[in-house]
Amino acid sequence: MKKRGLLLSLACAAVLAVAAVPQMAQHWSYTSEALIQPVAVTNQFINDQHFADPTITTKQTTFTHWLPYRHGVGKPEGVVIHETSDPDMPLNEEVERMQTQWVKRQAYVHAFVDHTGVVNIHPTDYGVWGAGPAANARFIQIELVEEHTAEDFAHSINNDAYYVATLLKHYGLPATLAEHTGQGTIWSHNAVTQFLGGTTHTDPTAYFASWHYSMDQFAALVQQKLAVLNNGGTAPTTKRVVQVQNRIGVPLWNGYGANRTYAGRYLGNNTRWLINDQQFADGHYWYKIGANQWIEDTDTSWPNGYGNSQNASSKVITIKYFAGQSIALWNGYGADRQFSGRYLKDGTRWQATKQVYAGGEYWYQVAPNQWVEGNYTDSPAGLTALR
Repeated sequence: MKKRGLLLSLACAAVLAVAAVPQMAQHWSYTSEALIQPVAVTNQFINDQHFADPTITTKQTTFTHWLPYRHGVGKPEGVVIHETSDPDMPLNEEVERMQTQWVKRQAYVHAFVDHTGVVNIHPTDYGVWGAGPAANARFIQIELVEEHTAEDFAHSINNDAYYVATLLKHYGLPATLAEHTGQGTIWSHNAVTQFLGGTTHTDPTAYFASWHYSMDQFAALVQQKLAVLNNGGTAPTTKRVVQVQNRIGVPLWNGYGANRTYAGRYLGNNTRWLINDQQFADGHYWYKIGANQWIEDTDTSWPNGYGNSQNASSKVITIKYFAGQSIALWNGYGADRQFSGRYLKDGTRWQATKQVYAGGEYWYQVAPNQWVEGNYTDSPAGLTALR
């Protein structure tokens, strides 16, 4: 969270119901510049490390302002990801500094995360001072501590994604990225600057880029973690069978997603395979049928993730967002979606001809390759008419 600070106005006070407002913002920053690392950290790299779920430690807050979110106590609308911008300060010192110097610095967040675990320092039912008035009134805010090795960076990202997934599950929120449209539950500080204002910071963009990582990858990892949590904490495809449905068969891959390599063989049409893992990467689900042996979902009996059907019945959905506001209409769905340039207004009704489940939520097709997120409709749990 580079050059973090607040300049709280009376308008901010009204939004957050703050009794006493600081008169001046205290700016602070670290001037270390991110260097591009020789190792590219991807979600496949992170998953291949088989990290355990992190320990989440809670410390008593020192922040004396108990700020309700704009919709009330216990009603955050998502999470903002920050990074500390100080490669030389470990997590315990970051926590101590924030807890002892927040009055001077006029900044406070909910938690810090590094490769060792998660430390929460303020109840997430209440807002903090971390990203300007608009974001403070909406979001939980997490600081990611800078790491020095690819493994530690990967471990910290794994811990952060898991913690974000637990928060989204706890508050009944979907895992959707706000980076490109300003709509969603997973925000970078950069996205707050671009879409909500009140701040000029761009973290963690440069830090992620230094490891060849991105917010898109982070959101996909959160979606993966949330899907596991929603399935009771276990992989959703254990001991399930998928059938190849393509007359010429499908290729078998070593690995999955962009980093896959051809394994040198095809699986024949109508053959059935036991799968023990499912991952979502590059817009598709991938099924593991052997030691690092994967097939893509497209030409199987489950083209949208195991258990997620796609039929051609129809049903009417209603856009359900904030009064007078609109949601994005997408070309495609899930991680492969692209903004169509159009919005659908709250309260309007549309005929859905297909539904798919991707990225931890349902998506509805309302025109050829035109999709809306189910979590912003009156049917977030899927349509039985389309199953």
